[in-house]
Amino acid sequence: MKDFLAAYHPEPIAAIAPAQLAQYQSALPTEVLTLWQEHGFCQFNGGLLRLVDPALYRPALTQWLGGEQPNYVPFALSAFGDLFYYRRLTETDADVCLLDPHYRRVATCAWSTAGFFTDYLLDEEVREDVLRESLAEEAKGALGPLAPNEIFCFTPALALGGAEELAYLTKGDAPTHLQLLFGLTQ
Repeated sequence: MKDFLAAYHPEPIAAIAPAQLAQYQSALPTEVLTLWQEHGFCQFNGGLLRLVDPALYRPALTQWLGGEQPNYVPFALSAFGDLFYYRRLTETDADVCLLDPHYRRVATCAWSTAGFFTDYLLDEEVREDVLRESLAEEAKGALGPLAPNEIFCFTPALALGGAEELAYLTKGDAPTHLQLLFGLTQ
């Protein structure tokens, strides 16, 4: 985790109430709970990645996955609305998945939460291709920093002919935008 925190600098957004932390004690792994305890709901590298309140993003995850999955907990969000969620598969097996609303896909990105923070997020290709780090920096310069629960939105959406370029970006509310993207091609 030390390497992750050296590469991704936490910037606190909001503290987590003890009752809320207790609510997720058995639903999330130690790595996420420890980051929450130490940094609260926070963003890293100016919003490139955020630790989010699962309650705000569970409705979108439920919608995208076609139904409630009690053992799936959204916990992180990219600057462009890609949602990362923890998935407990059995008593001993779990992984971290990516919901990419732009290309309408779900992918397993790490076989453990530790691997998510120490391998997946430190991979330069992931930072550029998945998190779109260069485009995020360009967008922050042109559109300003992201507010809590705000993301950079492709307008028009990528599914409708937008492009991963600065000229196609605006800012919007993340939970609302995730629901909007779901409805676009239904």
